[in-house]
Amino acid sequence: MLRSTLVLLISILMISCGQKIERKENIKSNLKVKDSLTAQIEKINEQGKIVGFSVAIVDTTGIIYNRGFGFSDSASKKEYSTETIQYVASVSKTLIGVSLFKAQELGKLNIDEPINNYLPFEVINPNFPKTPITIRQLAIHTSSITDSDTFWENDYFLVNNEHSKNTGIPKYFNEPQSKKPLSGFLRELLAKNGKLNNDENFSKNEPNQKFDYSNVGSTLCALIIENATGTPYQTFTKKYILDPLKMDSSGWSIDNVNQNNRSTLYATNEQIMADYTTVGFPSTGLITSSNDLAKFLTEIMNGYSGKGNLLTKSSYNELFKRQLNKSQLPEGVEANVGIFMDYSKRGIGYNGYDAGLMVYMYFNPENMIGKVVTINTDTDFDEEVRPTLDKIWEMLGKYETKLK
Repeated sequence: MLRSTLVLLISILMISCGQKIERKENIKSNLKVKDSLTAQIEKINEQGKIVGFSVAIVDTTGIIYNRGFGFSDSASKKEYSTETIQYVASVSKTLIGVSLFKAQELGKLNIDEPINNYLPFEVINPNFPKTPITIRQLAIHTSSITDSDTFWENDYFLVNNEHSKNTGIPKYFNEPQSKKPLSGFLRELLAKNGKLNNDENFSKNEPNQKFDYSNVGSTLCALIIENATGTPYQTFTKKYILDPLKMDSSGWSIDNVNQNNRSTLYATNEQIMADYTTVGFPSTGLITSSNDLAKFLTEIMNGYSGKGNLLTKSSYNELFKRQLNKSQLPEGVEANVGIFMDYSKRGIGYNGYDAGLMVYMYFNPENMIGKVVTINTDTDFDEEVRPTLDKIWEMLGKYETKLK
């Protein structure tokens, strides 16, 4: 009996030692892979096309690689880090999708009901006055509400009056003024007698007929969440998304984030972009870091796998369900959408573009690896910026399955 016990103990010790050695070898191997990836991205960074950026790779357990490159402020040589924050443009819309289903779970709304059940003013496409628009149609961009020139000309405002000589200021940026309330802005644009409603805010397509990407429609979703829950959208998302995921660096306005970590945005690698804000912040105005965005992507991936924490399994199933039929898609387009979720060659997720920045946030549903890239440089003024961003994305793809 004693001999048998001794043999068993020796066997356990040998297995334990073997496991420790294997773990050490895995750690060494992983460090080599990370160092190699960092070196490859540094080579791209050294080309100087993007002033600063951050990348992250995640799986369903969390972040497995996260690194900043270049500068968040080139004049002071302040490095762009994983904690650097900036706008993430339309990636903000993914929070609207999660918020819609959270509000539905709370019994506050039904996404298949007409939007006018939840608005303080009536919104009707004048070309189809008898056809109601539903919340789902807003969320999948088939509402027939469009982004007119009037919208673009009234959404963006400069933060400051004075700017240095070498500052990029797009023509559609308005002079600084007190920000309009979200409800008032949308009323002016969409209500029948709204002073900004010139009927160009509605398409000639009937609601639910065609996919037509709409920032205005997306922002209207956020207003519906506000009215249905009796809670400001900023407060609702903080309570049900940002706080539970410990996205402590994130917020919806400059006043709600650590400005010391905020990146300067650039028109080119030599020209600063003027600081700005938007009225329709729910669609474009989330300020966050790659570290926080990686936390959100991890939760989204877990939701896709049926193990998310923010929503029920059935809500996540609906969030990711492909919503469009072939007749609704533009000619030649085969990609589809969930509820503020994009199906593309990059995977499932969203991208965002705005003045001075671009962001990719997608995951591969086959290997359940996700990636985030945020850059602080505009893609319109230098034709090499966007291809450089794509090179970074492709490089992350080459390494994603090598990391453990």
